[in-house]
Amino acid sequence: MEDLHIIKEKMLELMRSLSYSDGVIRGTRIVIDRYIDYVHLNNLSVNIDTVLSFSDLYPKLSSRCRGESYSKKKAKTASLKFLRFYETGDLNSNWIPSVHKLTGLFSSTLEEFLDDERKRIKPATFSQYRYIIYDFNEFLKINKVTEIRSDAIIDYFLDFARKNTHPHPFYNRTIILKRLLKFLFEKGYTSENLLSSVPKAKYLRPKELPSVYTSEEIRKIIGTIDRNSNIGRRDYAMISLALYLGLRAKDIVELKFENIDWENNTINLVLSKTGKEMALPLLPEVGNAILDYLQNSRRNCNLKFIFITDKGKIKGIGTACIFKALKNAINLSGIDKKGRKYGPHSFRHSLATRMLKDGEPLPVISEVLGHNDTKVTTVYTSIDFDSLRDCALEVPPLTSKFYSGGENHAS
Repeated sequence: MEDLHIIKEKMLELMRSLSYSDGVIRGTRIVIDRYIDYVHLNNLSVNIDTVLSFSDLYPKLSSRCRGESYSKKKAKTASLKFLRFYETGDLNSNWIPSVHKLTGLFSSTLEEFLDDERKRIKPATFSQYRYIIYDFNEFLKINKVTEIRSDAIIDYFLDFARKNTHPHPFYNRTIILKRLLKFLFEKGYTSENLLSSVPKAKYLRPKELPSVYTSEEIRKIIGTIDRNSNIGRRDYAMISLALYLGLRAKDIVELKFENIDWENNTINLVLSKTGKEMALPLLPEVGNAILDYLQNSRRNCNLKFIFITDKGKIKGIGTACIFKALKNAINLSGIDKKGRKYGPHSFRHSLATRMLKDGEPLPVISEVLGHNDTKVTTVYTSIDFDSLRDCALEVPPLTSKFYSGGENHAS
């Protein structure tokens, strides 16, 4: 599953593009950071139930409480906005979520389809599937459709297009409805294949180059970390895992003692996003940073997680902790961060760029980052302009008289 903090950042970017004020965006970020910690620490899912329970608890979680009812409303508004974006990739402040229970003539058939899809897709993707199938089912009920035919499919998309102008939700519906119609035809629930009834839609996300930092900038960033303090040792160890091994935030905060093979100097883990088994070298910089933290700063407890809270109740930390540590270090470093992100992904991208400049082939970089497909890794080639220039072929001299301007070549 895509890291929830990455999803949050995409949502905040969309809010900026829709001209939300800086204050609203800042307040939304604070609430969603706490909501993400809440679901992570309690091993919960992002859904309407956890949004409501989190909203009730928010006054106790917030140190800046302007009254219980106000805090609950603020938490509910922001976390519902996040839930909406998480499920549909869209924002709508008037959206009222439901449990998305399917009822009506086609409910059992649609549930059968969802049960079949659940086996092959990730929870975040399945949540989006369920929402869109629920939306389609509501359309069928409202319009008293008794048989799924071509005209019903076309009317559904026309109705949706009238109410929604953002291309991403429309595109998502074409993909998921195609899956549904293929399923219905193969199971014999429709007499004909209705795939041609789904309108063609192509949604290209704006191409964003990864945020990267130069080696000099990285030296300045990590140089700001106080490695004589308990928090500093922990932060440095976490950031080292992102910087030298390219681990994602979720894999860092969920790293366990069992993942480290000190005897063979390897870190063995299953990546949270792809499910891929990885054996990474325990580099001296990383191993020494972790040992320094374990021996001098980590509180004594039996928790399986390496990184834990530095005060208060002893428990594992959330991904917000490493985001905060990196943000603080970058701010203190004084480097120009305009237009660049500050999460562990930025150090992950920086590692890939350094490897590319050192001449490492894409398959090797792909393996280090845990990508299932080297096509994902090719995005890094777009930011290493020096390496691209080395790949350029010399242009041969032009000998055609057409370019000399000396003759008329019309025949």
